[in-house]
Amino acid sequence: MRSVRVVNGPAVRWISEPGARELRASCTRLGAVLIAAAVVLAALLVAVGLSLSTYGNALNAIAWPLGVMSTLPLLLSGVVLANARAHVRGEHLDLAGARKARRGLAVLWVCTCLSALFAAGARLDATRFGPQDRALLPADWIYLLLLATAIVLGGVAFTAGRTLFRTTPPAR
Repeated sequence: MRSVRVVNGPAVRWISEPGARELRASCTRLGAVLIAAAVVLAALLVAVGLSLSTYGNALNAIAWPLGVMSTLPLLLSGVVLANARAHVRGEHLDLAGARKARRGLAVLWVCTCLSALFAAGARLDATRFGPQDRALLPADWIYLLLLATAIVLGGVAFTAGRTLFRTTPPAR
């Protein structure tokens, strides 16, 4: 027989009206910026990835689509943050919704990291195991820098979400 632990606590946390207004505005701004950054980053990854593609190398054929896929969790992080403003009702923060948003941002950041690292590995293997063994070109470095940018932006979304949706009041 398993014992079940029941956690009783407040369902909402009071925040001041200016604080609630600022929280809603911050969520909207940060979500919109992340969505725009993800779209621009995906376009740049396509442009740079296609310029690096060479005929007859299967790793090249999958390296740049993997890079574009690493921006999808970043896009979803922006959507989570933009929609998380719904967890602020009047002068109260819905703690269950805030926890869900924080967990979602954590999962999406991990997905961004894993997919970007997988894309970087495919890109590096494509240069090493290609028809001719060559050194990394400047375009390769740009591609890897764009992937690192996706990881950093995912971290920014996660950190901002944790800061905005604290389930305990800030210490004074």
